[in-house]
Amino acid sequence: MFRSRFFWKLYLAFALVVFVAALTIGLFVGGPLHRDRADRLEASLHYLSESLEPYAIGVFQRGEGAQVDERLRAVAGSTGAKITLIAPSGLVIADSDGGATDLESQLARAEVQQALREGIGRAVHADVQSGAEWVHLARSLSEEGETIGILRVALPLAGADGGGDRVALGLAAGVGIALVIGFFLARGITRPISEMSRTAEDLRNGLYQSRVRSRPNNELGVLAGALDRLGEELTRRIADVTSDEAQLRAMLAGMVEGVVGVDDDDRVVFSNRAARELLSIDRDVEPGTRIWELVRRPELDALIQEARGTDAAARRELVLDHGGREIVLGAQAHSFRAAGTSGVVVVFDDITDLRRLERIRRDLVANVSHELKTPLTSIRGYVETLLDGALADPLNNERFLRKVQDNVMRLNHLVTDLLSLARIEAQEGSLVLVEIDWRSIVTQAARRHEGAARLRGIDLRIEAPAGELRVLGDAESMTQVVDNLVDNAIKYTGEGGIVTLALGKEGERGVLEVRDSGIGIPPEDLERIFERFYRVDKARSRALGGTGLGLSIVKHLAQAMNGHVSVTSNAGRGSAFRVELQLIEPRGELLGHRGPDDAPDGPSGGNLD
Repeated sequence: MFRSRFFWKLYLAFALVVFVAALTIGLFVGGPLHRDRADRLEASLHYLSESLEPYAIGVFQRGEGAQVDERLRAVAGSTGAKITLIAPSGLVIADSDGGATDLESQLARAEVQQALREGIGRAVHADVQSGAEWVHLARSLSEEGETIGILRVALPLAGADGGGDRVALGLAAGVGIALVIGFFLARGITRPISEMSRTAEDLRNGLYQSRVRSRPNNELGVLAGALDRLGEELTRRIADVTSDEAQLRAMLAGMVEGVVGVDDDDRVVFSNRAARELLSIDRDVEPGTRIWELVRRPELDALIQEARGTDAAARRELVLDHGGREIVLGAQAHSFRAAGTSGVVVVFDDITDLRRLERIRRDLVANVSHELKTPLTSIRGYVETLLDGALADPLNNERFLRKVQDNVMRLNHLVTDLLSLARIEAQEGSLVLVEIDWRSIVTQAARRHEGAARLRGIDLRIEAPAGELRVLGDAESMTQVVDNLVDNAIKYTGEGGIVTLALGKEGERGVLEVRDSGIGIPPEDLERIFERFYRVDKARSRALGGTGLGLSIVKHLAQAMNGHVSVTSNAGRGSAFRVELQLIEPRGELLGHRGPDDAPDGPSGGNLD
């Protein structure tokens, strides 16, 4: 407290006020007291001079000398006054102090001159030896109208009474007491203020538990209580803000969407992990880094500038290279202003799969329309030709009808495959899986396609370990998978080629590979081979009666059985389609069962058919 500048300023200001007040009182009270004291002395001197006047006249009339000094000393001793008898010439006749003959002429004294003129004279002189002031009163003594002498009496001004001294002593005592009281008052004021200052500084420095310890029972105590309540409220709000910030950071960190915030100078304020991954930022974003230093895309800069110029959200799509793979990001930017700061928040969403699915949907609609339109156009043409007279032509009518029959069958196969694919998609996740001997299904499928392979001069082989190979699946679905793969292999393998159905085990999975030595698949078509209606050689596929849905059906059936299908190929040297299903031990237990979400991802896309 004693080191507090505020305390000393307050205390010195209080002391200054006290001294000024005491000085003012002294000035206004001292003068009247002095005059009053002088007036009272003068009245006493009047009374004394009147009492001594007859005696003094007798002295001047009789011309007495030394004996008079003794008498005057007696009167002076009893009254405390100094008495002097002065001749009209100024010569001292007698004096209560004795030694009248040693005194110089008193004619020049002011009180003597005034007494000669007016009868009574008054003056204040300082004693030569002591320096004390004396009030002198001179009275002119007359006889028959002629001045015969002057009686002068004097009393000390300071010794008249102790009023002035008592006033001075009282003022000094009052000033001292006031200074002591002011010290405690200043301390009582500055202590809680110092406490409040300390508490406010602690709150500013983040010490939110700090409180005011000293609370006087006055307005300062009320202010201290308000500051404590402010600290409690600040603590609560800081805790809420900290909790909200932690939740927000957790939400941002866990979001699949990327979020980046930039200020008005394009400096990155915050970013989450998803944003750094989507934008291929392979380092931590340091404070103050500008966004265009991390992502050099004019479209992103234009998006941020557009968002600054409007209150609505600005949207664009960005095409970026992501580890050698092209991805499409949907970017949405919105400006923000809060707590004196402003900037733009950009949210990135990976819409690559969405755009791919949209493309697949458009291709599906176009392919379905085309696949339906082609046979319908042929049927319409042949029917119109027959109706126009060809029906009576024995050379062509049967041929035209067979063409109509072929196109109807093609439409039937197409509709059947579409319905089958729709049914499979609707049943994914709800298909009842049981223990199946995969070897038996593969053997039966080979027998069904043996005739078609022989007609094309193809060697159809089975490679399988001895005994059963039991997997988890659905017999009908597994049969359809094997039939489609074998049918495709035979169609796209030339005369003298080989188609092999190889069964085996790999860890916890049963594996079927359908390998052929046919035309193969170009590398650029591998990713789309399982798409609906996707064909590598469209003309050949239609000529062979394919609908373009066989491999898409294989993919969905394998996924419905918690399996996986993939393909490897060399153009001109054949292809190998691989199907994996969950293996079952001979005693009927699953080996390392995995759900459909655990199946490894493989290429998804089109169809050789």
